Amino acid sequence: MNRQLLFSFVAMMSLMMIFPKIPAEAQKMSDDPIHHFEGSWQGTGKFSGMAATAQSQWEWVLAGQFLRLSLRYEMKTPNGGKQSFEGHGYYQAKGAGRFEGRWFDSRGNTYPINGTLENNTLTSLWGESDKVTGRSIYNINEAEKTLEIADAIHQPDGAWKEFSRFKLTRGR
Repeated sequence: MNRQLLFSFVAMMSLMMIFPKIPAEAQKMSDDPIHHFEGSWQGTGKFSGMAATAQSQWEWVLAGQFLRLSLRYEMKTPNGGKQSFEGHGYYQAKGAGRFEGRWFDSRGNTYPINGTLENNTLTSLWGESDKVTGRSIYNINEAEKTLEIADAIHQPDGAWKEFSRFKLTRGR
């Protein structure tokens, strides 16, 4: 009986020594600005000139190897109908605020993504030079507690033409 008690005590002390380290490591990881995007967001804005609502979900998937953005826009067409657009972006950290990944959407498009993170702004360049290239900027405004999204297409003259802009708040 004393042997079992001693074993239980040693096992419990070992666990107590291991588990305090986990929250400190988790806190260190969550200080990385990319973790500020995690969670559900929803809001309103415009897509191709149409009033729209947006929902986004940012979550780590596939054993934490990729940060997945799931995005859905619902637009009101000029004739009063509804139109939707959905996409998934998979971002893999490459160090020093750089990300590489892939975009898939409901229009059948798939594009490579090259992202950079500075402070609370993730800038994603997507597309293929022989087809279409675009830019999506995801900015967390800490003062307003919002996520702002601006999407643009690269024009032949080198300019960026914005086609959507949204302001989202964190879901509950």
